[in-house]
Amino acid sequence: MSDHSIAIVPQVSSYPNRVAKAKELLNWLVEDDIVKPTLTSCVLGFDGGYAISGGAEKVIGSANRHTFSLDVNGLEIITERHIFDTGGNGIEEIYCPACQQNLAEEDLGFLENWYEGNLNDVACPVCDTTNSIHQFRFTPQWGFSDLGFKFWNWPDLTDDFVSKFQQKLGVNVSVIYQRI
Repeated sequence: MSDHSIAIVPQVSSYPNRVAKAKELLNWLVEDDIVKPTLTSCVLGFDGGYAISGGAEKVIGSANRHTFSLDVNGLEIITERHIFDTGGNGIEEIYCPACQQNLAEEDLGFLENWYEGNLNDVACPVCDTTNSIHQFRFTPQWGFSDLGFKFWNWPDLTDDFVSKFQQKLGVNVSVIYQRI
């Protein structure tokens, strides 16, 4: 059995006041008993995470008896520039918004330029046109931001929960499914 995560990521490279927003959303999740308030080793990230709590039943699509008993089963909050990729789910397509070419077989160094830089725009390796990283179309979906919420080994999140997250963030979000 492999681990997986579901990340909710704002479609903004540099989220304003990201640390304060992360704390605000964590407080909301704790108040609704979706996650526990104490940082533990319940995620695969280095900084720990917040374990799943009983109220999570109302935000996940389905649960089985193992949902709440896994060692890795919590929320990791990321507040540094990060590429939220799909891991073992791979990448099928990356379409440039300018030339409409599929870049999945190209050198993906242009993504490193986004990661290492403090910019939102990247140049297409085929047509050299510069566009926002968020205008490129990824299949399956990837995310690019300095803020993200990664739910480790949770069943699918409900659409209502994702919508509430989007409302609280005030911007469109991407939902990224990663398999390790």
